[in-house]
Amino acid sequence: MKKLIFISLLSTAAMFAQVSSSTDSTSTTVTKDNGKKSETKTDSSSSVSTPGGTNTNNSETATKTKKKHGKVVSKSTTRDSSSSTPQ
Repeated sequence: MKKLIFISLLSTAAMFAQVSSSTDSTSTTVTKDNGKKSETKTDSSSSVSTPGGTNTNNSETATKTKKKHGKVVSKSTTRDSSSSTPQ
């Protein structure tokens, strides 16, 4: 009888100990090409919600490429940011 009560208490504690979370992410890429110049811009965002709070990450990458005097010149810029919001 004591074992049955102990197992019952353990299973109840296990049910309440479960953690839930949700994840959301998006990504957008835009490319423009007009012969000698091309431009690519990528935006990414992800968010994770847990009982402890929400974590958000954002990333933006821009790349410009052009041909100049027979050479290809490429410039890339990346911006990253993240934030945490406790509940």
